[in-house]
Amino acid sequence: MFSGYNGVQIFLYPVLLFFWLSHESAMMSFTTLLGRRLHYLPLVFYFVLLVYVGFMVMKIYTGVFDGSGRQYQNRLEEFYDLVIRLHRYLFYTVIILMIFYVLTKFLSYFYGIELPLKKGLMYAFRLFTSSIILFYYVYTMWLKPYREQHYSTKHCQLKCYIWVVKHPFQAFKYTLIMLLIMSAIVRIYLLAISYVFIPLQDLFYGATGISLSIMLQPVNKISSVAINIFLLSAAFLLSNLLFYPFTYVGDRLSLALHPILREQRDHGKTQV
Repeated sequence: MFSGYNGVQIFLYPVLLFFWLSHESAMMSFTTLLGRRLHYLPLVFYFVLLVYVGFMVMKIYTGVFDGSGRQYQNRLEEFYDLVIRLHRYLFYTVIILMIFYVLTKFLSYFYGIELPLKKGLMYAFRLFTSSIILFYYVYTMWLKPYREQHYSTKHCQLKCYIWVVKHPFQAFKYTLIMLLIMSAIVRIYLLAISYVFIPLQDLFYGATGISLSIMLQPVNKISSVAINIFLLSAAFLLSNLLFYPFTYVGDRLSLALHPILREQRDHGKTQV
């Protein structure tokens, strides 16, 4: 649920999250939040960031450590460095969004210029969350050939950097291929949800009368906000669980095309 680029599908296509939710309860929850309980919106934003940071910490952990962290004490420094870097990126993004918010209010009040604040914040959030996931995925994939040889983190980074400097075009081409494979896998998953899983869910409900959708609560107090964030997190993890077989196929394809791994395999054949 945390490996690879698992999770990016929700930020690229937020509609995928609603597959797991009852549409009526979700509409009621969002209506009450954006209507009478709009003052809870900053709290919702905080909870969403908290869940996202926790998710990314787990993703970084699975990317750095192949097994138990105790077996890879030499990688703890890299893990801590990546987590600190994540918080740094988050801090920069929040500062930029705050400046954008102040600027929109300033222009609106003094000059009557209305900037798309809500759409801008939504697109910025989606761009930030998906970009961070893809950054760590690409970083992990590039270091994977050297990690499998049990090099230290700095040694892995140095050898990878040297290879990229020697083969810049191949490095760019493979990074682009990884992103294209990821995009294709997410698109296939979206089509599978639309044309396979939703009909199966409707068929199951028609046969048994049991709904598999998660019911959100109307936002009336802080506890209902916390419960809804928990339920949304559960829907997010369920989406990742269903998405995992798709990412597994994509990872196998990306690794098969990995230029460093191909060089290592060719070198092994020549040695034989």
